[in-house]
Amino acid sequence: MNILILTADYPPIEGGIGTVSLQLSRELASLGHSVTVIAPGFPGMEDFDAAEPARIVRYRGYGLGWFRFFPMLLKSLRYLPRTDLVLGINIAYGGVIGRIGRALFGKPYVTFAYAYEFLKFRWNPPARWLLRHVYRRAQRTVAISAFTRDRLIEFGVKDSAIDLILPGAPEASPVDDNALQALKERYVLNGHRIVLGVGRFVARKGHTTLVEALPKILESHPDTVLVLVGQGPRMSATTQVAGGLGVRNNLRLPGRIDDDELAALYTLCDCFALPTGADKRGQVEGFGLVFSEAHAYGKPVVAGRSGGVVDAVLDGETGLLVAPEDPDALADAILSILDNPDRARAMGEAGKRRVEQELNWTRFTQRLLDAVEASA
Repeated sequence: MNILILTADYPPIEGGIGTVSLQLSRELASLGHSVTVIAPGFPGMEDFDAAEPARIVRYRGYGLGWFRFFPMLLKSLRYLPRTDLVLGINIAYGGVIGRIGRALFGKPYVTFAYAYEFLKFRWNPPARWLLRHVYRRAQRTVAISAFTRDRLIEFGVKDSAIDLILPGAPEASPVDDNALQALKERYVLNGHRIVLGVGRFVARKGHTTLVEALPKILESHPDTVLVLVGQGPRMSATTQVAGGLGVRNNLRLPGRIDDDELAALYTLCDCFALPTGADKRGQVEGFGLVFSEAHAYGKPVVAGRSGGVVDAVLDGETGLLVAPEDPDALADAILSILDNPDRARAMGEAGKRRVEQELNWTRFTQRLLDAVEASA
């Protein structure tokens, strides 16, 4: 089958939607489908694109904001007539182009839903009408969590047109002992308990709440370090909070790191924690891929009880869920893991089994194809 993936998020753009685009393209290609990805163009991506199993076609103009739709459309029109299925990764870009492809060439298309990308238009009647029309004319719509599915129904999409398919994580990457030791030395981690958080430094991810929980954790485990991977506008504020609480020496901020270093940190950490919540605009996690990634490495997770995170982390089974802005509850949850290695191990093993059996990209892709076939 010739499959066209239309996306506004793809490497080097980071984030959950970009990960969906990338992993889906790889899985479909591995199944023998001819896959073309229409993705935003950035300098220096030639070697990356050449190594991918899918054909990557880049369009210019990503920095144009909403107007990036037009170069994306122009590039897509060349491939739409000879495709069998269109996957519109972003509803306002690939979804709308998929609808155009159906009108012009009769091509079926699938839309995807995460959360904020449609929720932000709830009170905008023209945009809401357009997106509802695109969803309703799609062959299927994939919701990545029960939270997302329920919000879609409230938005005006029929339950019968929605497939709830949980995303997941790739297999854990093995890391040799020399690489682990080198990382310990680079970030001064030898002899420390490690709490790891990975995510863009924005308010809803809860980085400052993690730092605020650290003093209570240090009372019982003074050897603990908090490693927060990522970049973003709240990074400076997080550092200032740590300084004010006197825990700056127990905080590591490596910034953006490569996949090998990230795999080493997942391997080394005792606990993964990110108390995600909602921001003032209502933006919330549709699922939370980093939690599944931590589970892939057999790590217990502490997360904020919000949005679709409740599907990513099973409270009391693969991790613990806490109120997003409660540093005391967060500290208690992390301490319960650090204080109980048997419980931590059991949660980590349960999370790893769940990734192996359910929350992985092979399963996600096969369920997508099954849904498309059943509705054809």
